[in-house]
Amino acid sequence: MSSRTRTDAARDFAKLASMLDEIRVHLEGLRRALAAEIRNYPTPIPRCDAQFNHLYEQQAGLARDLDRIRALAGKNPKRGETIEFIRQFVASAPYTDDPAERQLRSRLEAELSAVGK
Repeated sequence: MSSRTRTDAARDFAKLASMLDEIRVHLEGLRRALAAEIRNYPTPIPRCDAQFNHLYEQQAGLARDLDRIRALAGKNPKRGETIEFIRQFVASAPYTDDPAERQLRSRLEAELSAVGK
């Protein structure tokens, strides 16, 4: 492997790690906001409350995604594994209607295509 190739690989690895960290920070922020919304939900909560159940399902999905990021980061992932996780995140349904989340996903998709070259 030439020094140029090693430099490119190191730069790609750093970029992918940064993107993964950005997803983690974003999801943790959503998890905190969702936890506060659930905590402040008016009581009593009937079992058939669709809005509350949706919030609870979102919380479970966020927890799963955060667990996947932690597992990935904890095992020193290969480049392909990180790219695949980021691709799956970008392709998945957004957690919110917030334009900032759509912008994040769009930017990550563009950055991922640049790293994938």
